[in-house]
Amino acid sequence: MVDRKLDDTEIGAILEAFSESREAKARITNQSTTFKILLAFGNTYVLGFSIIYILLKNNLLQPLDANLITEGFLTVFEGRANIMFWLLVLMNMAAYFNIGFKIMCLISIIYLLNATADNFVVFAGLVNFDDRPYLSVFIFSRPLFFVSIIWAGIVYDDAIADN
Repeated sequence: MVDRKLDDTEIGAILEAFSESREAKARITNQSTTFKILLAFGNTYVLGFSIIYILLKNNLLQPLDANLITEGFLTVFEGRANIMFWLLVLMNMAAYFNIGFKIMCLISIIYLLNATADNFVVFAGLVNFDDRPYLSVFIFSRPLFFVSIIWAGIVYDDAIADN
């Protein structure tokens, strides 16, 4: 009968083969501090947007203007909250796995340009700090989110995958 136990040289060869993949995995998450801050800002922005949507939908946050919450408004708000959430999930996954992060940034920028144009054309009456302070904050802070996505795409180190 053949001895099926591994000896020390075979175990060493197996551990050496996997040590290279562990080093590559550790390098993937080694991004700059600026990138990490920008990604955290994007996560916070979208999380805040989603929380306000959930609170408005479930009538836990009462708007100052009762005519604000209509079925059409909630439908548009729900669509934007869902799209922003899933874009953020895909951006986080792309950053973690180091696959297509810059493409996800480009897709997010295009979506944000479209949503910004909609805000100024279709929902121009919604920008009012007196009646809708929490929605106006998101509309006026969108350029910060826009710049953070562009900056994160520029700062992102995709050369890590080539090592």
